[in-house]
Amino acid sequence: MTNTIKRFIVIDDDPVNNFLSKFVLKKSLGEVELMVFLNPELALEYIETEFQNQPPIEKITIFLDLNMPVLSGWEFLDKFETFSETIKNQFDIYILSSSIDPADIERAKANPLVIAFTEKPINKEFIHQTFLN
Repeated sequence: MTNTIKRFIVIDDDPVNNFLSKFVLKKSLGEVELMVFLNPELALEYIETEFQNQPPIEKITIFLDLNMPVLSGWEFLDKFETFSETIKNQFDIYILSSSIDPADIERAKANPLVIAFTEKPINKEFIHQTFLN
C-alpha cells in the first residue's frame, strides 16, 4: 500500500500565518505538497485552470482565511461555487481564521462547501485529529 502525499492550498494574505501553517503541516504530516496564495483571486484562477480536466485522485485541502483585503473568504466561496462539479469535488475547504465572531462560525457551518472552521494559527492537534484519524 502506498502512502499518498497529502496536498494543501493555503489562501491567506498574512505571510506569518502562511509560514506557521506550512511549518505545522510539514512537522505533523511529514512530506506534503503545499501551495500558498496571498491573493485569493490568483488561487481561484489556478484552481480553475489546473483542475478543470483532472480526474480527482485524492482530495486537496484548502485552508481559507476569511478577512482578506482584495477578496474575502466569503467572496472566494461564492466564486468557487460557480465552478464545475468536477473541480469542486476535488477539494475540501476549511476556514482558517482569526475571527471568533459566532456569526462567521455559523455561516461557515451552514455553507455546504466548508468542512469545518478552525482558528488561526493552525495547530498540530487539529492536524492530527483531522488528517491522521
